[in-house]
Amino acid sequence: RGMNQPCVDLRTTRCYITPQNHGYAVDNASLPTEWTPLMVNANDGSNEGIIHQTRPWFSVQFHPEARGGPTDTAFLFHDFVRNISEPNSTCVTTIPYSLPVAQR
Repeated sequence: RGMNQPCVDLRTTRCYITPQNHGYAVDNASLPTEWTPLMVNANDGSNEGIIHQTRPWFSVQFHPEARGGPTDTAFLFHDFVRNISEPNSTCVTTIPYSLPVAQR
């Protein structure tokens, strides 16, 4: 929980600083086969988001504020609107990511 949690987008490996208030994590091993991790916490490697491999569905475990706070992840709102208006344009490609050796 807390502010300023670094989350890595597994599609680009870009890191975003995110506000959070949850006290749980999704176990990647529990995801159905058609779902894949979307974001990972750069501090501890916990799951921070999931995305469906063929449907226009995704979710993140932080607050992607578009206003009233950081706007680094406001693109998620644009992605959502695009996915709803053009559901067949969704293609998921993620990049393998691992925590730095010092954090493992």
